[in-house]
Amino acid sequence: MENILKAVLITISLFISSAFADNLVLSTKLRIEYPTPLLISHGSTDLIVKYKDWTFMHEVFNTKNFYPQIDLTGVERDFVRAMFDSKSRSKWPGWFAALSKDQAEAFGITPNSTNRFKIGNAEIFTVHDKKSNKGQIFIFDELVVHQIAILGTKEQLDTIAHNIKER
Repeated sequence: MENILKAVLITISLFISSAFADNLVLSTKLRIEYPTPLLISHGSTDLIVKYKDWTFMHEVFNTKNFYPQIDLTGVERDFVRAMFDSKSRSKWPGWFAALSKDQAEAFGITPNSTNRFKIGNAEIFTVHDKKSNKGQIFIFDELVVHQIAILGTKEQLDTIAHNIKER
């Protein structure tokens, strides 16, 4: 009887964990619902979610990945905002404005390629570059900035962006 009970509990726990497989918890206040992938992998600092013809990757935004020689610790939020807003960029020192402008160009940020919205207290910035078929989502959460890179279409980027939900 005890073995049967163990088997039932193990089966139930497997079912429960798979029932939540399509939710990525970002924080105590945010989550992302995403379509069931073919593969989920975890790298050293990022989570990779792979589909047949597209992929998204999540990591906590780390400015050292962009510019290893320059420490932008403490100004991550300002750096991302400056990439999306040339007016805010102009208020920063020349080197900072130049870095954010270069990164904005690398991501294909133009007024027509971006979107900005709020979910609860979180602010979300998105960009999709049609030429490279790549996109970025930046989520300003309470303590960190999340970065989601999309290798796929604008519709696939929107699938992820519009499925960011409050918990």
